[in-house]
Amino acid sequence: MGTGLLAYLSWRVDTHRSFLGIPFFPHGVLIAVGFVIGGLIFVRYSRRADVAATRAWDIVSAVALGGLVGTRLVWVVGNWSQVGSVGEALKVWHGGMTLYGGILGGVVAGVVAARRRGLPVLRLLDYAAPALALGIALGRASDLIIGDHLGKATGMPWGFRYLGTNPPGEAPALGAVVHPVALYDLLLVSALFVVLVAFLRSPRAAGSAALVFAGWYSAERLVLDFFRTDPIRVLGLTGTQLASVGVLLAVAGLLSLRSRRLDCPHISHPMASARS
Repeated sequence: MGTGLLAYLSWRVDTHRSFLGIPFFPHGVLIAVGFVIGGLIFVRYSRRADVAATRAWDIVSAVALGGLVGTRLVWVVGNWSQVGSVGEALKVWHGGMTLYGGILGGVVAGVVAARRRGLPVLRLLDYAAPALALGIALGRASDLIIGDHLGKATGMPWGFRYLGTNPPGEAPALGAVVHPVALYDLLLVSALFVVLVAFLRSPRAAGSAALVFAGWYSAERLVLDFFRTDPIRVLGLTGTQLASVGVLLAVAGLLSLRSRRLDCPHISHPMASARS
């Protein structure tokens, strides 16, 4: 056991579970639950922009499809040496997905669907932000159940002691204590959800909540990946960290552009679009 105020965290992890003798996959179940709850949150927020529930659910459906394609496509592109053929790339049941790819695919599909319907894209991105944060949190809860994203070795008392069975990816040595990276992500993205809900209680310029999400989560992943065992790509950073740096630079650029517009009297204040 660990020393200090806390003992090491430990439980037997497995990608499969059973309830009343019925087998199920906790990861898939909680991701689906998270998506449905996130969809309900998005639809409720969308009423503020006078978007009918049916049209909001159309956007959610597009996001679901785009997210599924993106999460696999980005992983395949970044790990082609492990795939080797188009046929193998289509075998999603063999595993291999990335959260950033899912977010990217979902955002692109949602933006396209909203523009085709003449809906306020930036405002809907704001309303998607807390929904996405909560969905990620539930996904990370499922990662804890199945032992996904077990990190580097640690002696910290809140480290996770691996007791065996069948986690996704490469398992650490039996009895090893590692960083529970999924738990870190769960706690941080749950805090982001609370911040976004509070943030949206007041009138904001369109796109503001989306920028809060993008900046927070990218900075979070940039730090957390130092505790993971993902392969290094460039400059000592993982693929997710490189993507995070790109998003942070984009957020900084957009904030700088917004600041310049506020300093120019001949350009309308962004709050005008927030009230439209």
